[in-house]
Order: sequence, then structure tokens, then C-alpha cells
Amino acid sequence: MDKGKGFVKENVRKYWDNKPCGAEGTHFPEGSLDFFEEVENYRYTMESIIHSFVQFTRWHGKKVLEVGCGLGTDLLQFARAGAQVYGIDLSPHSIELAERRFRLYGFSAEIKVADAESLPFVSDQFDLVYSWGVIHHTPNVPKAVEEIYRVLKSGGSIKIMLYHRVSWYALKMYFDYGLFKGKPFTSISRILGQHQESPGTKGYTIHEAKEMFSCFSDLMVRPVITPYETRKRLWGIFPMSGLINLCGDRLGWFMLISGRKV
Repeated sequence: MDKGKGFVKENVRKYWDNKPCGAEGTHFPEGSLDFFEEVENYRYTMESIIHSFVQFTRWHGKKVLEVGCGLGTDLLQFARAGAQVYGIDLSPHSIELAERRFRLYGFSAEIKVADAESLPFVSDQFDLVYSWGVIHHTPNVPKAVEEIYRVLKSGGSIKIMLYHRVSWYALKMYFDYGLFKGKPFTSISRILGQHQESPGTKGYTIHEAKEMFSCFSDLMVRPVITPYETRKRLWGIFPMSGLINLCGDRLGWFMLISGRKV
């Protein structure tokens, strides 16, 4: 692995070890039942689109892999729906918590620390590979897409969320870390890489996403607006909800991607 990419990946790992995804939404002791319940309630309040996009119950009896399972919130929904579930995450701490979560709720899953760019599974075995807001954090995103394609069965499906660079949220980031910092010529890509969650985070245009996932048939790519954005403010004053209503989902921060392996 390239030394520079290895350094970035290690910093990504450290970031999510220190800040497990979703844990910021709760004040209960980490790893407690109340902790996991509040994490779940917060997630599906702020990102309620997940249920209609993924349709957990559709995967009953199917073999499902989540790339970047974090605390196991979505992975548990697949298990509740009767899927055979597998999860990987770069963060050992997140995996430890996800395993604890499954034990608390009495479900089983194969969960392990692993890299999205090198999935520890044989080819052609999953009915669904799911990843929500994860692979844009890895240095070589196209390699992660190749791995997702590899481990899918023929006819298998993907459900992926990536960040959308042409969005209200990305514009807010530009104002906060570019224009208002006296750096008007700083690109949004650079700002996202330096200030959006773990180091090196990327955002994509719809065209770029379609190119990257062009190996999949029945490909659909669409941005969506969620409460995650509408609760934010531009310039610390104006709620984004009014601006968002002018454009609908076209400038949504979350970009939903679905497709099928031929």
C-alpha cells in the first residue's frame, strides 16, 4: 500500500475509533442498552430516508454485507428482518461496540475489522452489499467499488450512500472554511478533505458517481435532502430549510446509489 495512503487510512481509523459514528447523539454510558437505543432513535430521526431506500424486510433470508457497519445500527435492522448478516469496519472500537450490541439484542452476525479496499470474503457470495456514508472516507474509493462488485453474486444488488459535492451542505462548508476564512479560492474538495469528519473525506458529483459505478446495471444515482441538512444554518443565521425548498432534493448532501451486478 502507498505510504501516503497508509498514513491517511491510519488517521481515518483513529478518527472513528475516537468518534464512533452516531455516538455523539447520546449521553448514556457507551455500550449500554440505553446508549444503543438512543443512537438508533437519533439516526432514524435525522436520516429517516434509510428505511425507504434500503427496505430492510426485503432481504429476509438473503446474505447481506455492510461495508462500514460502525455501531451496527443498520446491520441490526437487517438481522431483525431475517437476513444473514456480515459487517466490516476499519475501526476496532466500532466493531467491539457492534459485537456488544448484537449480544445485547440476542442476534448473531459475522463482524470483523477489515478494509473496504480489501474485503476479506471470496468472490460472488452476497445478495446485497450495503454502505451508508462510508467509502468516501477511504483513500482509494474506486478500489472499494471494485471490491464491492467482486464479492456480489451475479444479480446481487448495491445500496450505497456517498456525499454529494454539489449541495447546500458543501456550500455551507465552503463559506465556513473558505470564504469566511479569507480563502475564497480554496476548493470544496479540499475543504471536505480537511474538515468533514475523518481526514481525506470526499464528495462526488452525480456524473462522477455514475462513472465510478458504471460496472453496475440498472444504476440509479440521486441526491436527497434529510433533516441532517435542514437543521443546519448558513452563516450561522439563516436556516437552510427555506433555501432547500427552492431546489428540492437536487442539492441534497446525501447521494443514494443503487444498482445490480449482471
